[in-house]
Amino acid sequence: MIAIIADDFTGAAELAGISLRYGLKVSVCLHEVNTTDADVLIICTDSRSLNIEKAKKVTNNVVKNILQLQPSFIYKKIDSVLRGHVIEEIKAQQQQTDLNKVLIVAANPSLGRTINNGEYFINEKRITETGFVSDPEFPIKSAFVKEIVDDSEVEVLKHADALPQQGIVIAEAISSDDIKQWASAIDASWMLVGAGDFYTALLDKNYKSTPQENFQLQSPHLYICGTAFNERKEFIKTLDSVSYLPDVINEEWLNKTCNIIQQHNKLIIAIDESTNTALALRTAMAKAAKEIIARGNVKEIFIEGGSTAAAVLQELNIKTLSPVNELQRGVVRMKANDLFITVKPGSYQLPKEIKDLYS
Repeated sequence: MIAIIADDFTGAAELAGISLRYGLKVSVCLHEVNTTDADVLIICTDSRSLNIEKAKKVTNNVVKNILQLQPSFIYKKIDSVLRGHVIEEIKAQQQQTDLNKVLIVAANPSLGRTINNGEYFINEKRITETGFVSDPEFPIKSAFVKEIVDDSEVEVLKHADALPQQGIVIAEAISSDDIKQWASAIDASWMLVGAGDFYTALLDKNYKSTPQENFQLQSPHLYICGTAFNERKEFIKTLDSVSYLPDVINEEWLNKTCNIIQQHNKLIIAIDESTNTALALRTAMAKAAKEIIARGNVKEIFIEGGSTAAAVLQELNIKTLSPVNELQRGVVRMKANDLFITVKPGSYQLPKEIKDLYS
């Protein structure tokens, strides 16, 4: 069994989708480590949304419990642009293992996300020239990866460089071939940390991809947009069946919103402008979603934003999900009880199925 620790829910879902490509049976758990007969067990700690001390404590406990299951290897899934408490959580995980060497392969060249000469680029632009500079919780203030992770002791190396006997290495990569070279360069003495491209390269060493079955989205359908990315906000402004989250959720707003889903069999709830904190907004969004799902007899939901997804699932008391379809990279459809749930990182492109449903 492969064990994956993901610091947010969309990251967990992304690796679930990649695992599905290889015909692997996957189980996704929220916070708790459950015994399973799955080939891949993914635990979402949601630690990216916690403070540093809580994030380290959660990581520590999850690793302890995973080690009892004796997985073939543990992969730590982090944000591809290194947001979150990356180094702190890595060190917490190291305390539970005998691994003193860490390889971080955060770059996703297949998505235009590369690291070259110590700097992070997105589609050949420095990350400081993109929307990540205005991230509400982890704004990117420098393109240099050492400064992004705020640790001067990490080494940033190319795959052709000599590897150290201990310490933390951040891998440079500008192509898929670079990622494959990194996957081939390391052995079981390394702690493996990274994003989707690196995990794919590791699976390629032992598994073959398999075609997936066709599927159809169910209705009524609810689209929950918790992302702060302007591109998505502008797209939603062009659509109908939209209800913007008010500062105070009341019965009048819920009735009006549920009328939309009853008339159109679909609904978007989104954030327009608000002075509330990110935590307050996602908490309010989760409570609103729970009410709408119950009143509207919703069969399928689509959630943008990892922290929003985790808040919604917590509100719905969902702790385990079974991934069933990968719509596209990072956009994965899962099932919990009778509800289908698809999640997507805010910065990834919308899948065609969702665009077609709401356009």
